[in-house]
Amino acid sequence: MNESLYSKEIICPVCNNKIEVTKVKSKACVISSKDTDFCIYYEGINPLLYEAWVCEHCGYAALSERFEELSDKQAKKIKTAISPYWKSRKFTGERTIENALEVYKLALYNLQIIEARSSDLAKVCIRIAWLYRMNKDEREYEFLKHALRFYLDTYENEKFPINKLDEYTCMYMIAELYRRTGNVEEAVLWFSRLITSPGARENKNLIEVAREQYYLAKEQKEKILKQQENVEN
Repeated sequence: MNESLYSKEIICPVCNNKIEVTKVKSKACVISSKDTDFCIYYEGINPLLYEAWVCEHCGYAALSERFEELSDKQAKKIKTAISPYWKSRKFTGERTIENALEVYKLALYNLQIIEARSSDLAKVCIRIAWLYRMNKDEREYEFLKHALRFYLDTYENEKFPINKLDEYTCMYMIAELYRRTGNVEEAVLWFSRLITSPGARENKNLIEVAREQYYLAKEQKEKILKQQENVEN
């Protein structure tokens, strides 16, 4: 196994079997760059590939940070809807982007089965989109749209803060995902709403990036309008 990785044993909260999961040593995570939707690129090992775990025995899959946070009712749903159809396979050790995508999609399916919150679904969908981006795969945009839909529902129906997600970061993600999926008009509206929110001013870094993306979205909007005018003329 890669020297940047190590194994850990935990108990699956669904089937109560002991399982092995793979983690990344924190000292091995060296950031090289970051996209404007918070997709992070690393020198060497990419921890994103290892942020979701699977139980080889029952098919339960989730983000590592939430893996053991499961109610009895949710565990029962997975035992009924997933476990009887699961063919045992391991996802331990070094992963490729393709391996990681399979694990994240399993995690997404598990979330749908347990009727998880939109904020949880958004978190997994955006990570799937990032993995597709790293693979230069057009399916990135399909999952950016899914993430956008779930962030919108989160903003409208959930109470902030949600773990590390606050109201203004959620607004930023909605705006930036609108921009990345081609709806620059909505992007401009959401960036404007964020920039003028009094509470958002406490997060100076977020406001700074939001202003940059607001002007970029405005430029994109003006460019589209000019193209439309040229076509009409």
